[in-house]
Amino acid sequence: MNDNLRFFVFSYNRGQFLANCVHSIERSAPGAPIVVFDDCSSDPATCAVLEDIAIRHRVVRAGETTRHKLGGLYGNMQAALESAADNEFVCFTQDDTQMVRALSDEDYRTIAACFAARPELGFLSPAFIRGISRRGRRRIDFGYDARLQLFCPRPSRRSAGVHYSDICLSRADRLRAAGWRFRIGEPANSAQAAMHFGPMGYLRCPFLMWLPNGPAYRGKTKTLALRWAERRRRCGFHPFRDLDPAVVERLRHAPAPLLPVAEDFLTIADGELDKPWVYDPLQGASLLKHLNRGELFLKRCLAGGKR
Repeated sequence: MNDNLRFFVFSYNRGQFLANCVHSIERSAPGAPIVVFDDCSSDPATCAVLEDIAIRHRVVRAGETTRHKLGGLYGNMQAALESAADNEFVCFTQDDTQMVRALSDEDYRTIAACFAARPELGFLSPAFIRGISRRGRRRIDFGYDARLQLFCPRPSRRSAGVHYSDICLSRADRLRAAGWRFRIGEPANSAQAAMHFGPMGYLRCPFLMWLPNGPAYRGKTKTLALRWAERRRRCGFHPFRDLDPAVVERLRHAPAPLLPVAEDFLTIADGELDKPWVYDPLQGASLLKHLNRGELFLKRCLAGGKR
């Protein structure tokens, strides 16, 4: 069934991350089609990675002729959806993610069964839950569907993670039947998903995760506050070790289902990072956020005065 699940990887100027992402899919889901949509990367190292990937998989670069105007993450996601066959399951992911375990026939059956049993299901999350989601305003409360072995987020004011996430599994024909067109921004797509579908499901035994403590703004100028935040958070390239089979078995078959929080089950290959892991260097740093906004505002004012 590997050829019935297509992976779409969205890339921009993160060659080391992209190579790790694609290699993890090749290792964990051999035979599954992979298509990389690159948003016109200019970094030479990333371009070299794209050339290498193109030997084995389809690579679509921004500006190529397609039925959809490429550009930006959501334009590329729409182009990817339009290229998928009706009978395909699609996994939308990004260069800063990694598959952390092999997919089995049981996984493919579970994905198919979830969409077959729940016509209102638009999206599944293949990712582990971020530890930050257990805290404060970011907290998500989950119920559990024992029949389908899915964690289901309860209604919340959160703009993302309840009905939709940019990292997701879906069925191409189900999205088309709903007239789905990707909008700009995760909150806008979450609102659209809430109109057409029920809450997304979170797999009991996920297989993918964002790399933690990644650097921000690929190829763009960083403020002093952002640079300081990245040093403070030890931001860099932190790939995961593949999950031990015993951990996979525990996630699948523990008598009481275990909420798959990344920090509880995944380990980083190059050492330890403070937990919960962060996915924005300015996360939880209000002073640095204010300094970052102030520096950006000052730069815009100076740029406007030079015109």
